[in-house]
Amino acid sequence: MLERIQRWLHNLAYKNRRSIKPGNFVLLPASSERQMKKVTIKLGGRNNRLVFGEGVVISHCEIRLDGEDNLIEIGARARFSSGKIYLRRTCGQHIRIGADTTVEGAYLLVDEAASIDIGNDCMLSTDILIRTGDKHSIIDVASSQRVNLARDVRIADRVWVGRDVQILKGTVLQPETVVGACSLVSRAFDEGHCVVAGVPAKIVKRGIRWDRSLI
Repeated sequence: MLERIQRWLHNLAYKNRRSIKPGNFVLLPASSERQMKKVTIKLGGRNNRLVFGEGVVISHCEIRLDGEDNLIEIGARARFSSGKIYLRRTCGQHIRIGADTTVEGAYLLVDEAASIDIGNDCMLSTDILIRTGDKHSIIDVASSQRVNLARDVRIADRVWVGRDVQILKGTVLQPETVVGACSLVSRAFDEGHCVVAGVPAKIVKRGIRWDRSLI
């Protein structure tokens, strides 16, 4: 009972808000809830899951999850300092953020049949957009078929994404990749240990690894 009161007081003091429709599931360990500040969680739809690992630090963030049979999972000791995580209007998709990954500011959006995977020990700067679709349709005139279908985004372990980067549908980044600031990434890369940069992003340097410390 005392722990429940302490949680309630913490959420009140730090302006955390939750709206969870019955039929959905949230796993939020106490070690993560204690470190939430100004976090809004809205779960609708049916049979959706929001799962936090131990020791997650999240603040100034809005999480929206609806549709059906979808999953948002944030790994142990991850940090998400500002932004939005939206998984909406689809079925059987996921957004996964790996353990020990840090995000200073990002908008993650899945609203079609595609998913986002971010690996372990990644480092994302501020003003980052990651999305699996285009939000609107592009139609082929001859066939009347839509041609801009959503595609997965896969970011492997140990990827560093610089400030003001857009990562679009179909992107694949391999381990030990650095993405230069203000780049637009919209393709699958088949090699790691490299720097990609530009609009559109291309490999500009090979044979590197990165470190959080300024050596």
